[in-house]
Amino acid sequence: MKKWTEGYVRDSAIVDWKQFRTATSSHISTLNGGMDRSTMPRQFLDENQKVDGAFHRAYFIDRGNMTANEDSGSGSGTNFRGLTYNTYGGGWVAVDEFQVEDFKDGMLHWEFCFHFHNNTYYADNPKSITIRLLVDGVEVNTMYKISEPIGTFRMSCDVPISGGNHALVVQARSVSPSDAENSLNLFNFFSMRHLVIGRWR
Repeated sequence: MKKWTEGYVRDSAIVDWKQFRTATSSHISTLNGGMDRSTMPRQFLDENQKVDGAFHRAYFIDRGNMTANEDSGSGSGTNFRGLTYNTYGGGWVAVDEFQVEDFKDGMLHWEFCFHFHNNTYYADNPKSITIRLLVDGVEVNTMYKISEPIGTFRMSCDVPISGGNHALVVQARSVSPSDAENSLNLFNFFSMRHLVIGRWR
């Protein structure tokens, strides 16, 4: 028969915090290649010994509103000015594109946040938006069939990355026009923002 004390922690089973800290510090030092802040003197590293981007590189980019395929004749009255079927014949269009530089082999984290307007009120031809993210021409994330008229979205992905510079592109597409389409703004993106982090340690 078990004694009631066997269900409770005994003093001998509790780890001393000083011993735990010492062991943890030693383990972290091994992972850091022998560098341990508890054994390094003050000012051990000066500004001349620090290298920018040694562990990661981060970009936060505010790109503003979409201007791709903008129809200068659109935007009358209360309508948005932007891409219409006069300037868009279907297929993928580059909504935004930019380049990140001086990356090393590792992982790329990319977040794309935006507000959108989708003209769902065209008669007899329901509208939707499909969006995809590309790194060096390779599709890494796709969001299908946004059918709401207005809203906010955030897309994110993590992909392996090689060293060097990389081209990042956001593409979008809508449905092809019907015979009765007019020249109202089809879709638009506002306040486009990107967070891009390259990690190589």
